[in-house]
Amino acid sequence: MVLNNIEIMFGGQAGDGSLTTGDLIASVFKRMGLEVYTYKDFPSRIRGGHTNYVIRAGERSNYGMADAVDGLVAFDVEAVEAHIEEMRPGGFIVFDNTSEAIPEHLRREDVSWYEMPLAKMAKSELGLELVRNTISLGALGALIGMNPTIVRDEVARVYQRKGEKVVDLNVRAVEAGERYVREHFSAAPTGYGLVAVPDSGRLIMMGNDAIAYGALVAGCRFMAGYPITPATDILEWMAKYGPTFGAVVVQAEDELAAINMVLGAAFAGTRAMTATSGPGQALMTEALGLAGVLEIPVVVVECARAGPSTGMPTKTEQSNLNHLIFSGHGEIPRVVLAPGTVEESFALTVDAFNLAERFQLPVFILSEQALCQSKATLPPLDVEAVRVERGSLIADGEVTFGEYRRYAFTESGVSPRVIPGVPGGMHLEAGSEHNDMGVITENARNRARMMEKRMRKMETIRAELPPPLVHGPSDARIAIIGYGSNRGPIAESQDRLSGEGIATRFLQLRTLWPFPEDDVRDFIEGADHVFIVENNYTGQLERLVRYVVGPLDSLRTVRKYNGRPFRPVEIMEPIRRHAEALYAEVRR
Repeated sequence: MVLNNIEIMFGGQAGDGSLTTGDLIASVFKRMGLEVYTYKDFPSRIRGGHTNYVIRAGERSNYGMADAVDGLVAFDVEAVEAHIEEMRPGGFIVFDNTSEAIPEHLRREDVSWYEMPLAKMAKSELGLELVRNTISLGALGALIGMNPTIVRDEVARVYQRKGEKVVDLNVRAVEAGERYVREHFSAAPTGYGLVAVPDSGRLIMMGNDAIAYGALVAGCRFMAGYPITPATDILEWMAKYGPTFGAVVVQAEDELAAINMVLGAAFAGTRAMTATSGPGQALMTEALGLAGVLEIPVVVVECARAGPSTGMPTKTEQSNLNHLIFSGHGEIPRVVLAPGTVEESFALTVDAFNLAERFQLPVFILSEQALCQSKATLPPLDVEAVRVERGSLIADGEVTFGEYRRYAFTESGVSPRVIPGVPGGMHLEAGSEHNDMGVITENARNRARMMEKRMRKMETIRAELPPPLVHGPSDARIAIIGYGSNRGPIAESQDRLSGEGIATRFLQLRTLWPFPEDDVRDFIEGADHVFIVENNYTGQLERLVRYVVGPLDSLRTVRKYNGRPFRPVEIMEPIRRHAEALYAEVRR
């Protein structure tokens, strides 16, 4: 029996409550002391269209999906059709057969079937078809051994804001599901078991929520944004919690307005941010050039999704890396950070605000739908350890009018900064090229000096950037490079390959620009095979690596671009193939 290690998928139509039930189950698993990761795969419309929600639980953190689905709760035949091939041999399916039957060609003999009239039970026994999701929760809990007390407690917590009648209705729905399993199924799925372990006070949090929380703790007191999937959660979180701490949150009329509002707030001395995705990022490009030339510290969260154009708004991809690094007319200093876990989403957001102000430039936080809209368990966040570093900010009495040079030429490239209202700090800030006083000029010598001054920050800042992390033995002859949400499936692949006798090392990049050239060179030294794992078609990260190291025969790519995140097996298989040849050569 596999104990405390399971992946459950809920599949149905968008708007039917599957995502709410998935969240509830994730909370139950968390309270049972298990580590949890969730992934939402839903269509870009409010109602209708197939959606699914994956909840993975175990005694160790994975930050990613498993190779296959253990249990599927399917509310229609479409869910079975879409995911029957993803089922693990020995897995099980709970199916609502109220109005549909499973076609024979979909019935796999190595999968156990538990067919229940969920919608009919909800309507006839409880008077509301909507609670069929909660009935399925009770049935699932009975089949796999979820703690019934915790299930009821979580149902009460989720629905308490709707009143006691709604709580009672959903508790009775749970009981109906449990009762049906006892009365109609003689055996539970074989091979699975859940046993509660002590809960160490961990949190369960979505990546977007961690970013918003990190921003608020870091001192962000202004946010402007325009709703866009998958970044909207950040705007909603800040709108809900920010005002309590003095933050102003604005839903702008579009992304152009949002980024210009952020520039204005940052110019006035407020820590400010926006959050968007690819299409919105494109609209913000010109204003970010203004931030670069005026040396205004702003933070931009890019929650990447599948493109081009509108693309697939609710699907994941890593195809915006080139856009963040190279977009814009002219050249400006910029930083791109990439968290790989929910916990890092919090920590790197704090880093982003400090870096933006200390070096007076735009800082991008690059996340992806597979991370920003996924939940995971994590230890309590150390808010007390957060430090706000405002850099070269001049206070009252430290500047004299007529002498202050906002864009003074310095060795670091960072000039002393005042905010409006500081006596003696009046100065010009022009979007056109200017001299150290801010006066517009097209003087050739000044232009060269000013470009060099601004771009010097890219070298000054390197020592302060979040360094890459190396996972695995440093002398392993197989090396892997990746970033973002791929951190989870890569790390799990390493563990499992190690169990097969295949040693690997993994460089998790957390700063993508300025590109960590020396770290990459040092990491790949001595490797027989180097695998670049990324979610795009053209190999954008691979091209950056090749730019640094030049032609490299040992470089391999593992790419996925269908809008879904990697499962570990998809990374393990190409590594296994090359490892067999490598070890065979060693044996010879």
